[in-house]
Amino acid sequence: MRTRKAVAGAALAGVLLTGCAGADDPAPAGKGGEDGKKTSAAPPAPSGPSVLLSVPPAYTADKGWEQSLSWMPAKYSSKPPVAVGARSGTVAYVDTTEDGYVVQVRDASTGRIRFTGAPWEPPTSMGEAGKGSYTGDDVELPSVSTTFQDGREYVVLWAHGVLGGDALAKGKEVVRLLVYPMDASGSAVAPKRRVDVPVDVYGPNSGKGEGEKDLRVEDYGGGLQVHWDGTKDVAVDVASGTIDACADACAEGRGRVKTAKGWVVTRHGLDLVEMPGSWHIQDDAPPGARSTMNEHTLDGQYISTIGGHLLTRWGTEAGDNFSTPLVAVHNAATGKLETSIVCEQPKGGDAVSSPNGRFVAAGTVAFDLQRRHGACLEAGESRKADVSVRSITDDGIAYGELAAGFGRDPGTAEVDLSAGDGTPRALPNGTQVPEWTLRDTGVFLTPSPVNGLLISVLKHK
Repeated sequence: MRTRKAVAGAALAGVLLTGCAGADDPAPAGKGGEDGKKTSAAPPAPSGPSVLLSVPPAYTADKGWEQSLSWMPAKYSSKPPVAVGARSGTVAYVDTTEDGYVVQVRDASTGRIRFTGAPWEPPTSMGEAGKGSYTGDDVELPSVSTTFQDGREYVVLWAHGVLGGDALAKGKEVVRLLVYPMDASGSAVAPKRRVDVPVDVYGPNSGKGEGEKDLRVEDYGGGLQVHWDGTKDVAVDVASGTIDACADACAEGRGRVKTAKGWVVTRHGLDLVEMPGSWHIQDDAPPGARSTMNEHTLDGQYISTIGGHLLTRWGTEAGDNFSTPLVAVHNAATGKLETSIVCEQPKGGDAVSSPNGRFVAAGTVAFDLQRRHGACLEAGESRKADVSVRSITDDGIAYGELAAGFGRDPGTAEVDLSAGDGTPRALPNGTQVPEWTLRDTGVFLTPSPVNGLLISVLKHK
C-alpha cells in the first residue's frame, strides 16, 4: 500500500489547453475498474457524529453522519476533495484503498453509501514528475466535482499530472476526468467515461477560491468546465467526452461559461461581458448605471457565474470614474438583467447558490431572485467587518465568514435573505458554518481530530 506521503504527492495540480478525446470504459459498472481490480464491500452507513461541532441554531450537532479522510496530509494546495450533488442530495468525496484512490458517494440525509468507484491510479503528480513548485505545502491532491447535463447528474473524479513521462521524455500534462452517473450503485464501479484534457500550468493552484489562477473543475450552470491560469477555459461534454475550447468565440477574449446559446466571453484586459454575435452586457445595463458607457468603459465587468446567472459590476452616475458600487445579476444565456443593487464597497468572490437556485451571492453581495431584492454585507458605518457568503439554504439563510482582524480569527454570521433588509446576525464565537447546504442537511468541513479532513453532514432541526 502507498504511504500517506506518497498518496498525498501522487495526485494533482491542474489545467488544460486543448481537447483530447475520451472513451467509454470497457469494464461494466460494479464489475471492476480500469485495471479490473476490486474493493471490498461498502461499509454500512455511519451511526452518527462522534465529533460534535459548534453549529448554527438551525442544525443539530449530534444528528447526521461523518466521514474522516485520514489519508490527506496536513497541508496541501488543492481544494478539499469533496463535492455535493444538489439535485440528488448527495455528498461525494475521494478516499483511498490499498489499490489506489476511489470516489465514494453517500446519500446526504441518511449517510447510506450509494456507490464506490473502482480503485484508480491518477497521472504522475507534478511533484513526482520533477516540477519543483509543486512540492511542500503546494502538493495537489485528486479531487471530485459534480455536474448536471441533459437532465442527468454526474460525479467526476479528477486529477492533474503527467502521462507517459520517463528519464528522457517529458510526458503529457493533463487533467484526467473519470465520469460516473450519480445514480450508479454498488462497489468497484467503473467510470462511464474517461477524458484527458491537455493543459500547461504555470504553478500550483491555491485551491482556496481566492485567485483567478486556481485550477477549477466546476459546473457553473452550463455543464462541466475546466479552468486554469486565469485565461484558459474549456467545456467538457461528460456524455460524449468531447471538449470545446471556445476557439472562435474567444478569439479576442476569454470564455467564462458555455450556455445552450453559446459562450459568454470577457474581452482581454477589460473583463467586459458579451456573447459574440448575440449580445453585449451593456445592452441591458441595470438602472442607475452610468449612461456614458462605451467600449472602453469599465462598467459591466465580470465578477462570477453560478447556476446560469452572471454577476457583474458597474459604476453609477454619482460615483467617480473608478468606483463600481453597483452589482447586477443577468441571465447567462441571454444577458437579460434579473436584478441589481448599489452597495458602498462590494467585495467580489466565488459565487454560491441555494440548492433550489432562488438565492445567489458572491462575496459580500447576496440576492433573492424571486423577490428581485439584494443585500449589501460589506463593512460600513454600522458594521465592523465584511460578511463573505459561503453557503445559502433553500429558505434563504445565508452563512458567511467575517473578515479577520489583526490578531484574531474570523467570526461567522447568518443572514435571512428571504425577508427584511438582509441584516447579518453574528453567530457565537467558534460557530462553524456549512460549506454547502442541501435540502435537509448542511455539509461542514473541519480538520479531523486524528489526521486529515473531517466531513460532517448534519441535519436541520
